[in-house]
Amino acid sequence: MYKMGEAKMLKMLKSLLVVAVLAGSSLVSGCASSTSGLAAIPAGDLSVLRLEPGDRIKVQIPDLQGADAEYAVDQTGVIALPLVEEVKISGLTLREAEKAIEKALLDKRILVRPNVTLQAASLRPIYILGEVGKPGQYEFREGLTVFSIISLAGGYTYRADTSSMVITRTINGRKVTGRASENTIVMPGDQIRIVEKWF
Repeated sequence: MYKMGEAKMLKMLKSLLVVAVLAGSSLVSGCASSTSGLAAIPAGDLSVLRLEPGDRIKVQIPDLQGADAEYAVDQTGVIALPLVEEVKISGLTLREAEKAIEKALLDKRILVRPNVTLQAASLRPIYILGEVGKPGQYEFREGLTVFSIISLAGGYTYRADTSSMVITRTINGRKVTGRASENTIVMPGDQIRIVEKWF
């Protein structure tokens, strides 16, 4: 009778062990899925970057006196130029914005052959969240990587999963979230999140 009870107890313990192992593996796979299920974030390209509110651009129009200056793209997506007044450039690349300003100069009969050159003066900042020493907003500079931003933000915390980082980026007007690495080149407006490790 005692032996039968012992056998049942061993069987029950084995069942509990299997359940515990399965639960643990599902927890680990659940943790991994926070980034492993994501595709890598598409590589950025400043040459096709689309302007957004908060960007500042340097405008040069040789034949229009007083126009050469820096202008901010306001919250409605426009810049206010002398004589031309408002030109909507949000959502356009720099080259497309040049054409939009040239068209406005022609339409208003301000210049016959306008020649507009735009350069990025300062683009929207980068945000880093999660397991870094100083999460927050950082100025964009061309060539910055995820690792550069982590360094500026005081490095990883002891809780950081240094292999799990996520970027949310605006691509063609829509938000895209993807997996990143320390070597990923950041783009203006990127939101970087450093994930907490589970063990």
